[in-house]
Amino acid sequence: MRPEPAADGRGLDPHRIAEVIVEAGGGRRRGSGYRIAPGLILTAGHVVADATAVVVRCDADRDGEWSAPAHLAWAGRDTDLAVLSVVAPATAPAHVERARFGRIADDRHGVIDVHAAGFPLWKRRSRPGGTFRELHQADGTVAALSNLRTGTLEITVAPAGADPDPGASPWAGMSGAAVWAGARIIGVVAEHHRTEGAGRLTAVRLDHVLRRLDATERTELTRLLGLSDREPLPLAEPGEPPGGRVPDLRVVGVPVAYGIELFKNRTSERDSIARHLSDPAIRMVTITGPRGIGKSALAAKVMDLLDRGAWPGTAQGPLPSGLVNLSTRTSGISLERLYFDCARLLGPERLAELRAAWAAGGTPQDRLSELHAALGERLVVILMDNLEDLLDDDGSVADEELAVILDWLFRVRSTPRLLVTSQVPVRLAPELRRFAAHVELSEGLGPTEAAALLRELDRDGSLGIAELSDDELLHAAVHVHGVPRALELLIGALADDTVLLPSLQDVLKDFTRRHDVVADLAQDRYKRLDERAHAVLGVLAALRTPVRQGALEEIVAGLDPQLPAALVLTSLVRRHLVSVDRAHRTFALHPLDAEIAYGRMPRQGPHRRQAVERRIADWYGRLARPRGEWRTLEDIEPNRRRFDHLVRAGDHDDAARVLGEISEWLVWHGSVLAAVSMHLAVEGRIQDERVRLAHAVAYGHARLSAGPMEQAVRLFGEAVLLAERLDDRPALQNALFGLGDAHRQLGDQGATIAPLTRAAELARELGDTEREVHALLSLSLAHSYLGDGESALAGAERLTQLASPEGDLLTKARAGNARTIALLTLGRWQETADAGAETARAYRAADSREAIAYALNAQGIALLALDAPARAAAVLEEARHEASLMENPRAEGVCLLNLAWAYWCDGRTEDAAATADRASAALDIAGAGQAAAARSLAQAARALATAPGEAAEALNRAAAALDGNAEVIRPGWVLERAGRPGGER
Repeated sequence: MRPEPAADGRGLDPHRIAEVIVEAGGGRRRGSGYRIAPGLILTAGHVVADATAVVVRCDADRDGEWSAPAHLAWAGRDTDLAVLSVVAPATAPAHVERARFGRIADDRHGVIDVHAAGFPLWKRRSRPGGTFRELHQADGTVAALSNLRTGTLEITVAPAGADPDPGASPWAGMSGAAVWAGARIIGVVAEHHRTEGAGRLTAVRLDHVLRRLDATERTELTRLLGLSDREPLPLAEPGEPPGGRVPDLRVVGVPVAYGIELFKNRTSERDSIARHLSDPAIRMVTITGPRGIGKSALAAKVMDLLDRGAWPGTAQGPLPSGLVNLSTRTSGISLERLYFDCARLLGPERLAELRAAWAAGGTPQDRLSELHAALGERLVVILMDNLEDLLDDDGSVADEELAVILDWLFRVRSTPRLLVTSQVPVRLAPELRRFAAHVELSEGLGPTEAAALLRELDRDGSLGIAELSDDELLHAAVHVHGVPRALELLIGALADDTVLLPSLQDVLKDFTRRHDVVADLAQDRYKRLDERAHAVLGVLAALRTPVRQGALEEIVAGLDPQLPAALVLTSLVRRHLVSVDRAHRTFALHPLDAEIAYGRMPRQGPHRRQAVERRIADWYGRLARPRGEWRTLEDIEPNRRRFDHLVRAGDHDDAARVLGEISEWLVWHGSVLAAVSMHLAVEGRIQDERVRLAHAVAYGHARLSAGPMEQAVRLFGEAVLLAERLDDRPALQNALFGLGDAHRQLGDQGATIAPLTRAAELARELGDTEREVHALLSLSLAHSYLGDGESALAGAERLTQLASPEGDLLTKARAGNARTIALLTLGRWQETADAGAETARAYRAADSREAIAYALNAQGIALLALDAPARAAAVLEEARHEASLMENPRAEGVCLLNLAWAYWCDGRTEDAAATADRASAALDIAGAGQAAAARSLAQAARALATAPGEAAEALNRAAAALDGNAEVIRPGWVLERAGRPGGER
């Protein structure tokens, strides 16, 4: 066995390139393959078709050469892909990590660097005793939009060096070679068409193969490849910069690259940042300064150095295992973005687990706890750029989600480090300031650095900068205070004017001693631009995210087909008005330029702001995937961006239509607050009544999860009236169900029966069994809350009947839920405890958390009635956890209130007081009436030891505040304890 370890699966390993030698009826042939796991070889299907024997060989004529028989493990019927099983000999590397697989985007223009290695015919060599095939590394590119009809990859490579056999392709034998983009396999070489020339190969696309397979074939292939059967392949990231990259480091998010090429010195500031980031006690380092001073460039330089395995200053610390780039000006800064970008650092398996945890619901704190547990002891540095967009003028946090993120950051023990750029310092509570550090950029570059930067900006000498003396350059730097962005804009202003050919002094004389140098320079440069340049800048500003050239051209063409977008873009790059991220092949505006460009967009004409926003929205609409392909939140990102642009265009009806398509999906996949925020953006602005109806129903369902319930009642009430007027029976059924359910959760049981009964009848008439099940479940629960247990049991029986024909697990679980609460209402305690446990198991068997919390809550109440408070407390704590995952404050509050009472009955009064406080907070958020009972119970628990009389009074108040709801402890139980508060418990 070779002593040295094999490569770790993070890229093409030469020791794992396989020569596939096939014996068939027509003789011997060769192909290529790759060892993707210890006993598996990936190759092309036609290479091993009709084979009578197959041998794979690795490291031919090299130390460690080995070969072994191979057998077909998988081959798709309609795909040119195969997996071979092989038992490698003892001389082969024993430690072989699985190869990683990915895909390239096929929904936009792009040219992606790829590579493959195999044994083509044109590399056949002669030697004494026979011939052999030499290994060939083919480096090339893939055009993302080519061959979409056949679902293959068109690879452009250097042409074959020879054509030894006119009757065969010179590339024969290359088939089966793994095609790599970055560190991921995206396909295998399959064909060479002579008519396309000697420099074009065709490869099977792995993602398209997976998409076309039936369920059985897909399951087997994903098992062999070590992939998730449900999750899409991750995007491959080709073109990682060579040299110095930390092997285990992952970078997520678009780098804050504005001005990174212009970065100069800042040695003392980098030392300060390095010292703070390496200090385990410091959680957040904030770089502040006026706009254009170089905050983003400094932060980007720090992240770039960490990415390459170097600390940014003299202080040293452990290198981070991951870097996350967030900015308010690109992808935005939100809890969702932070969660998923950090999750992507952990690889596809943990990402899939964290996606499932997010979709399951829960409070923001619960989700951050899941993320923290997944990150473990990994050191992650998170950059938040332009954070002032989420702060008030005094630096106070104005964004609720940012407040949650910072609270988490400062509370957990092992934590990510946060690097922030902001025009104003973040205002923190006094007790948190010792965990934060502040680095201020108040001065521009020094004279030497500023002069060097000006010379670099005129590398070819065409602007005459090289001929100026250091004193003249120093004079220019003083006039613009050494601000890096201002220096860049000065050079751009010189490049703009090709008629008068002004000198540097000519450009400077009108800008002396202005208050805001950068803004003044940029405004003047904008006056010099022609209409075409303004149009392109307006599109870039409206996009608010880096974009590829092809996408920009497509958007601009829809506004003005005659405008040469590529030519104008090149000019804007030359003038330093547009930044280029060459690694990702994207273009973007500096935040300052984006603000100015957006503000200067015309009010009339084809390039007016509204027209541009609409055009971008249409473009995102074409990128949107069919609903059946939605698996993760990333899959609906085009829909969300389309919504944002329609809102900015003032097209609130169309925005609401887009939201109507995704709102329910967002709610059911854990992004309730995002759905609510989007509905708020169009609330009160929709003109079309049918659109307003759809919005009211969808918004109502979002409020059912997020609260407050009063808003859900109002929205569903409006929807019922609209649906009746428009004679829209499906919408009426949906609105009636929502109205009844909202009344039920609000505790207004008398108003629940009529809408739910009508909703169930309508669903039956419409033939919609799923909606009938929902309505019957809520109706049964409503009967229970009204004390009519027998009617509730009848509803549970009807649900059981609906579940039986299809054996539907979820309907069976819902029938169990209805029966459990009915039994609870009737006081049949042991049956309730048994039914609650069985219902929780049924929901888990159906892979649904829908009502596990309610079933366990009922079981806990029954155990309290059976005088088993310790067992009840354990069950109710599990119920509370399940409720928190649902992101339902009322359910969590009810479970906490019952748990507090279990603690009281078990003699744990301190726990009872703390838990009752938590119950009160959750119930207040939900607008539930039991909040007063929770507050009184907390008061009673705190008074019991020293003032039993006060405790008894508080218990009486708690009992009076309870409304007799079956899912909450009985008022009589509390009154009984009030009669003996200090006695036996």
